[in-house]
Amino acid sequence: MGRLLLICEDVLNLEADALVCPAHKHLIRGRGLSAQIYDRAGDDLVSECSQLPECLVGEARMSGAPNLRVQHLIHTVTPQWSSGDQWGVQGVAQLRACYDSVLALARAQGLHRVVFPALGAGTNRFPHEIAAHQGLAALRAAKDVFAELTVCLHSQEALATWRQVDARFYANGASKP
Repeated sequence: MGRLLLICEDVLNLEADALVCPAHKHLIRGRGLSAQIYDRAGDDLVSECSQLPECLVGEARMSGAPNLRVQHLIHTVTPQWSSGDQWGVQGVAQLRACYDSVLALARAQGLHRVVFPALGAGTNRFPHEIAAHQGLAALRAAKDVFAELTVCLHSQEALATWRQVDARFYANGASKP
């Protein structure tokens, strides 16, 4: 049985088989965490990603992870939050597709430990409550296929929100490290 962890640390200091990178569709340096990853990984990542096919919203692509503490990066393009307007439902479905695509790719590659940021909740501005619900639903459905799935949040406030969502919708909650 796999473990699901919710933590608040510097995601770039974690060790795992793969780190999920919020991506630009052309797999170039984006904003937020994407920028931090590309800055640390350097030109080797830029070169490798330039050879990969375009990645549409909800899809996933894998690359190496030079200069990082993980072996692979799994890039996924998250949707932009539209403030719950008429396109909001589509964005929520696309966010769930990001998690599902990453998990399917990780499973197909035989990965055992994957670290996720709060997909969509950074520069794309999904509320953490919505991001947590979509992320936890996907991760809980797949956790027994992996040894460890970790969601690394950027603040204690975000961590508290994810734990509240987990406790409310999933009786036993995520493990604490």
